[in-house]
Amino acid sequence: MSESYTFLSRVPRFEPAAGDDAEPILPGRSGVRHTRGRGRHRSSPHSGASPRGAATQPGTLLLPSPDVQRFTEQAFRLVLEVLDRRRNVRQLRPLVTPSLVDVVRTHALTESPARRLGVATLVRVHLRAVEPCAFEAFGTYGRGPRIFVIAARVEQQSDTGWTVTSLVIG
Repeated sequence: MSESYTFLSRVPRFEPAAGDDAEPILPGRSGVRHTRGRGRHRSSPHSGASPRGAATQPGTLLLPSPDVQRFTEQAFRLVLEVLDRRRNVRQLRPLVTPSLVDVVRTHALTESPARRLGVATLVRVHLRAVEPCAFEAFGTYGRGPRIFVIAARVEQQSDTGWTVTSLVIG
């Protein structure tokens, strides 16, 4: 008895239907559709036009300072070394909140199949400002031939400097 079932659904429409007053997009032209007679155009997300979002507003922080970049890279390296059991978890105390020390300790004590791939080495770190004194940090690290992700929130504390307040290791 071999019954085969095929479950297919129609592909959703991602582009609006071309109306009678719209010009088709020709190959080699931008994705901007001009409507006849109105003089306005509607840009698509792929038209090459810059978005007018929060990043272009005046007063937003676009680039992190070098000290927060260095701090984040150092914190990520230390976390990875603790996870590899090459460092003691107590060395994280000046860099992360106390609750995160316990989380990293728990991760370090559990057996992970990823550890068999080799030593974790930090590859790249990016920062994105979310507030004047807070950044989202995200990066990649390698273990053998595989690449993994690490992300955190880094905030500036008034008394201690920069601190990692949340951490995700994948």
